[in-house]
Amino acid sequence: MSNKVEKVEAKPFLAMLLQYSRDNHYNHIVFNVRLNRNPAYTRQVLSISLKRISKKFGNDERAYATMTAEEGSQILALMNTLKEEMFANTAEKIIWQTDILTRSTQEFGYRQIRERDQYNNLEFEVLL
Repeated sequence: MSNKVEKVEAKPFLAMLLQYSRDNHYNHIVFNVRLNRNPAYTRQVLSISLKRISKKFGNDERAYATMTAEEGSQILALMNTLKEEMFANTAEKIIWQTDILTRSTQEFGYRQIRERDQYNNLEFEVLL
């Protein structure tokens, strides 16, 4: 048996997440990394949830995916790269271009909810 951690590929996952949220009219994607303090094992967990705030389609909030932070490290690295590019260009929004998306370009905002704390917890939001 292999002890190698299966990592989620960042670009296809993010493209799928953005497409799903767009198709179902979700306008907030919340990424949350928290330390799981289960006495049996201690690990960081990445939770991704979708939120819709809309008068036309109604309000809704649902969990999209949960994985260990180790498995989702490529997703967090991609989001960090996109965020750094946005701040480097002093832009208001992130513009991500890839052939994986059906519309090839996606524009979204970034908002930090909580900075890394002593337990390395982190929370940020993507605004579509």
